[in-house]
Amino acid sequence: MPNDVPRLGSWSRARDLIGLVARVADGEVTLFHPGERRQLTVPAVEAEPVPAGAVTVTVSVELPVPHGLGEAELRRWVSSLTDDAVRERAYAALADADLDVGATLPGSELTVRSSADSGAVCLCGTRTPAPPGEAVPCPTCGREAVGPPARPGDPPGG
Repeated sequence: MPNDVPRLGSWSRARDLIGLVARVADGEVTLFHPGERRQLTVPAVEAEPVPAGAVTVTVSVELPVPHGLGEAELRRWVSSLTDDAVRERAYAALADADLDVGATLPGSELTVRSSADSGAVCLCGTRTPAPPGEAVPCPTCGREAVGPPARPGDPPGG
């Protein structure tokens, strides 16, 4: 990085955590790992940038859904099926109440592929022109936007 201070929204490593840079202030950086729901604040010099790439993540679940089930309720149900910790708690709560655990049984499938869209993607959803493997500031929010992962043989910088 040009000034050795990571940009908000970039991925960095410090100690035992790889996380998104969630705050940069007073010579310190706070990393947040969204999957583990953990954070760590360290001196900025301890935050080591980690390469990142734009990918498309697709979650699919086959469910018996009644007519009229709203999107919000469906999203909550699907999210509970994709998070193993939430799924296990829901299963245990239903079983403890002597209720059928069927709502916690449908399995989900997760696929990850390199982003098919061109340019870099930011956490805010903005796409910015950038070659594969490159990170650029997002013109909308200033966070880090990353292009699709570079493929073997791609020239540096596109």
